[in-house]
Amino acid sequence: MSPAEVVRAPDVRAISLISSAGRAAIGLGLLAAPEPALRALGFSETTSATVTVGRIAGVRDLVLGLVTLAALEDPKRLRLATFANAAADAGDAMAFALAMGTEERTAGSRGIAAALPAALAGVWVVWRLS
Repeated sequence: MSPAEVVRAPDVRAISLISSAGRAAIGLGLLAAPEPALRALGFSETTSATVTVGRIAGVRDLVLGLVTLAALEDPKRLRLATFANAAADAGDAMAFALAMGTEERTAGSRGIAAALPAALAGVWVVWRLS
């Protein structure tokens, strides 16, 4: 199967669409309403510092999601964007794992539950596009 055919494969297309749209939505939520978004992620309290970091993460996720959506028709661009998303998700999973040893265990467990499968799905899409 050629890379162009793989991009149109229902499994690759569905995962790419769902993950990029979801990432953009999460990013927009963290950017526009960081306090409720951080509480939904399980963080016990918000401060000006956590709101700022939440907005930084929001911009990152919004940009990654939109770049991936824009790359859906181009196998090379989609592979690179998906790799960037998977790397970000792996980093998030590591950060949330570290949170498990703090008072933010709820955020850590929720974050791992979201970030680890997202990273693995991204790696799988990158492999399919190779």
